[in-house]
Amino acid sequence: MEGSTNASSRSRRPRLGRMLQSFFPRVVKAEEIPQETFSAPGDAAAPPPGEASKGPEPPSQFEMFSKEWQQMSQQDNWDGFRIEAQNKVTEHVMASHSLFLGTQLRECGYIYQFGPAFQTKDARTVLVARAGLDGGVNSRAVQKLGDCWELKGSSNSHLKDPQRNMHEGSLEYTGSEMTMATKLAFQGAWLMGGAFTQRIAPSLQLGGDLTLIGVNGVTSIGQLGLRWGAGKDVFTAALSRTPDPRLPGTQSHECRLQYVRKISDRLMLGSEFKFSHPDRESGLSLAYEYTFRQARIQGLLDSDGKVSCSVSDFTGFGFSGMIDYARGDYKFGVMMHVLPQQEPGQQPA
Repeated sequence: MEGSTNASSRSRRPRLGRMLQSFFPRVVKAEEIPQETFSAPGDAAAPPPGEASKGPEPPSQFEMFSKEWQQMSQQDNWDGFRIEAQNKVTEHVMASHSLFLGTQLRECGYIYQFGPAFQTKDARTVLVARAGLDGGVNSRAVQKLGDCWELKGSSNSHLKDPQRNMHEGSLEYTGSEMTMATKLAFQGAWLMGGAFTQRIAPSLQLGGDLTLIGVNGVTSIGQLGLRWGAGKDVFTAALSRTPDPRLPGTQSHECRLQYVRKISDRLMLGSEFKFSHPDRESGLSLAYEYTFRQARIQGLLDSDGKVSCSVSDFTGFGFSGMIDYARGDYKFGVMMHVLPQQEPGQQPA
């Protein structure tokens, strides 16, 4: 989505690594595919991370090393009035509508998207598509192969803005002690990458990824990271290397450290510190998440001068606010979610 709230509010020169950040990982935004299309209202909240499990934590794909921090910091912020409506067509097909009014995300001030979503009973096959009045068409497919393999594909096409065209496919393997992933994409240039993780100890995982881009011959972006999780604490670290477009032939490096602490069954706190070299730029972010039975509150504060908050009521209402003091940008929004009617005899969640 344009105007992503995850972009740094500090005025910085563009970097190839940031422009291609969606390659590993890619995050679905509000106007794209809803992640809980087939979920009941009471099931919309993800289980609080960091809970002690009976056995070792299953290995994570490298792009999901910092999933607890991403859950809190990558908020779905919007402005204006927003309506999300879903209609159950059949047992496996759902029709979804999204309407934004008075938004700055488009020059026209509004967004309308419509599309179907299909999911098999065992959830091994998921097909979703969206079409908008602005000429954009988005689609995604997920197919599980056996117990360890998963095949994914997505395509974003726009009739008026070629820069928004993107097509990608990936194959992921998740084993008992290791994970692997490979991806091929086209975003105006061909991108090919792979990722690997290995569990070293019950609480420690190491991994990395490498992306090759068909720009200036072949350009590479690499990352190394670790994930440590025990009980209520999760710590992740990543070191990335990206080409510096200002000085051809040189590389820039960035280090990110994230820590998430589960205070209680409802409250989580997290922080992130990042430092880049040779720019010597740094940033600190603090986030929180409080989960009720039918609602969730998320907040974020960073040293770039941005404050944001998102309130989601799983029964149908939501509020969003974001203030960027450095840019003087203020965005506030209200959402109404129209859920499908429950079948006769079905108990509310």
